Amino acid sequence: MRLTKSHVVSGVLALALLGATGTAWYFAAQARTPAQRAEETAEPDDSVITVRVDQDQLIDTLDFDAVLDRTGDFPVTAPANPPEGVETALASKIPVETGDEVKAGTVLLEVSGRPMIALEGDVPAYRDLKEGDSGPDVEQLQLALQQIYGTPKTGTFDARTVADVKKLYDHAGYDHPTTSEETVEEPPAGDDTEGEGTEGDTEGEENTGGGQTTTVERVTMPAAEVVFLPELPMQVGKIEAKQSAPVTGTVMTLASGDWKLEAELDEATATELNKLGDEAELEFGDGPMEGQEVGAFELENREVEDTEGGGMYEGEEGETPTVEKTFAVFEFDADKVEGIDDLAPGEEQELTLVLARSAEDALIVPLSALWTDAEDKTMLTVLEGEEQTERHVEVAVSLRHDGRGVVEPVDGELAKDDEVVIAWRDRGNG
Repeated sequence: MRLTKSHVVSGVLALALLGATGTAWYFAAQARTPAQRAEETAEPDDSVITVRVDQDQLIDTLDFDAVLDRTGDFPVTAPANPPEGVETALASKIPVETGDEVKAGTVLLEVSGRPMIALEGDVPAYRDLKEGDSGPDVEQLQLALQQIYGTPKTGTFDARTVADVKKLYDHAGYDHPTTSEETVEEPPAGDDTEGEGTEGDTEGEENTGGGQTTTVERVTMPAAEVVFLPELPMQVGKIEAKQSAPVTGTVMTLASGDWKLEAELDEATATELNKLGDEAELEFGDGPMEGQEVGAFELENREVEDTEGGGMYEGEEGETPTVEKTFAVFEFDADKVEGIDDLAPGEEQELTLVLARSAEDALIVPLSALWTDAEDKTMLTVLEGEEQTERHVEVAVSLRHDGRGVVEPVDGELAKDDEVVIAWRDRGNG
């Protein structure tokens, strides 16, 4: 469509008219009467936040954590050598969890596809045992298997021991290990060929006297696949091995012995417990011992690794710095702890130390309601009636805890449900 000159002029005039109308509307919307402007710029009314005085008992407490553990620890170390044909020993499977019971035949860890099996014994495995071997370490293996299969103690890795080692691996879910040996079968007695050469013999060759060489497979018990523990059952306390990571050093720690409860204390808690001694009022909070009475405790100072880097240490270069810490060790009856056998070492138990108690009908206010006047007196502001008349009351604070305080009126009256000011908003004089 062809636009004429008149069409263009008409469009420009229309746009100009529309712009002028919009401008006029904007200024009209912004217009205010003097009264409106005075109302909008006037200071707002004072706004005040109040709370009611509570009447209850306030208890000043100090909370800290203790750890439920066992008295005996046994570190399980990685095998000295990786399985045959493996360059780097890896944790291919971790079949146990913290808190699990360890008994004879338990697989503690799988290393590159091969098991580390727990058995009872005082002496660590120091050689690979095989069928036909004898010695005190064979006796230890037989005594360990005796607890499971009734294996006789003969001191020799005999046929019965072979059968029971096969059962051990079968129950663990692994093929039993074997080794190959070459043996020479002697000819029957009286054979006239013994000691004589045969046609085709070459000079210098060893004469076997007619014996036949054969390869025999023998069952073994590799030292890397058995972990002898001084007592069973034990409990998995801590697992250091990581799935699919190389295994070195201590792979896990097993726990045994009596249960103990101890807490590493910070300076404030140690000071209070040391000061109160047998008079300390303690309560169990969240944890396996909740609801029981707290028994007697002893304080012990120990040197521990300085993990926070704040301690002072004088020693040889390269040694780990240490710092002295105070521990509280608590007496308790493990038989009264519900499900104690299912608990894992390292279980946390909250404790509360009661420092002070107020009367049961004490007047309690938030500490934010307190202020100090020019004469250094501790004051409260009370609002009364519909007109919210201010009244100032001098008080003494006898106990503080968790943002609240017990107050007693010194000059003026204060009662339960009185409204006290905790904050002013938009107050001209602050």
